[in-house]
Amino acid sequence: MRNALFALTLTVSVTATTAVASEGDAPLPPGERFLGVWDLNGNGTATLDELQTMRGRVFDSFDRNGDGVLDESEYVAFDDARAGDVEGYEGENRELMQRITDGMSLSVSDADGDGVVQREEFLVGAEDWLRDLDTNGDGVITAADFPG
Repeated sequence: MRNALFALTLTVSVTATTAVASEGDAPLPPGERFLGVWDLNGNGTATLDELQTMRGRVFDSFDRNGDGVLDESEYVAFDDARAGDVEGYEGENRELMQRITDGMSLSVSDADGDGVVQREEFLVGAEDWLRDLDTNGDGVITAADFPG
């Protein structure tokens, strides 16, 4: 029950940022949305520690049986949630949000190629994800790393 409640809370908190409109019904810009979820202390910077902490929470919310592994069926739910994060965006913003969510995909996260993702693989994946999103190479993710 606790895991299901956390998953619901996480899903609501992540998807709620989509519903918050910057103007009318438009979703928040991808960078603002990303930092709103992943910058845990609210200082405008997402660090490796914050990414790993949040990825741990995300992992736990989708690891329905609590075995420390995201298997194919659990990844289906995770894929659906990430697809929902991209929904509502168009053009360059859609491409950016897709790039952000792809950083947690099965193909990227399954470092050993065994078809499942262990929790440790998912956490270590934050390092490559940070490098991918850190466009100015300063070792953290800020608004300056996102166009617009």
